Amino acid sequence: MSVDLGVLVSDATEIDSFSGMASKLGLTGIAVVGLPTDPFKTLTENMMLYSRVILHGKSINSVRKQIDKIRRKTMIVSVPLKSIEVTNWAAEDKRVDLLTVDPTQENRLRDTTARLASISNTSLEIQIAPLLKSSGLNRSKILKLYRESVTTAMDAGMDVVLTSGAIHPMGLRSSVAIAHIGVLLGMDRSYADSAASDFPKSIIERNMRKLQSSFVSSGVEIIHKGEEQ
Repeated sequence: MSVDLGVLVSDATEIDSFSGMASKLGLTGIAVVGLPTDPFKTLTENMMLYSRVILHGKSINSVRKQIDKIRRKTMIVSVPLKSIEVTNWAAEDKRVDLLTVDPTQENRLRDTTARLASISNTSLEIQIAPLLKSSGLNRSKILKLYRESVTTAMDAGMDVVLTSGAIHPMGLRSSVAIAHIGVLLGMDRSYADSAASDFPKSIIERNMRKLQSSFVSSGVEIIHKGEEQ
């Protein structure tokens, strides 16, 4: 099971094209921002579509209100690395799956944030599209930012998830190709393979359990509902 958690589709008519390309690359699922109305949907026998929401907000209260509304309606919830207050709150909240490095911003992953995230099982997301599409000095800057973020996360025990960040089907990559980028970012091959495949799979499996009606909170599930007297 190989899942790309970072697919940025802007047009619902492109879903079939993304699905077809993903299947050819050996993927079994894609998490799409914005379009799906359900947490997950079966597209074909070997391809699942998962919904993803990116939370934007300048204050903790703003982001908290958003996640209260959508958490049980979407498969993946992510927050961009921006203000330290919002980022640290997101790192501590178990409902947030990913903290995403934004190469257009100067905000970097701090050690304190990474340590908070390691406790709550929030992962760092590195999207490879900005790196592949850049060149020259800009590519060097992105590469430096990504390497520093990966090192900080790994040193703190925070999982790193590699995604394509694809905005069109040709931007998708196989998990093997994405793992090669992970090695470029300073991971050993075993960790890079996990960042491209195992960690995303674990997030999906964890959230599938959370979406079950019997789930109450982490470590707590309703095993049997007694009849009312």
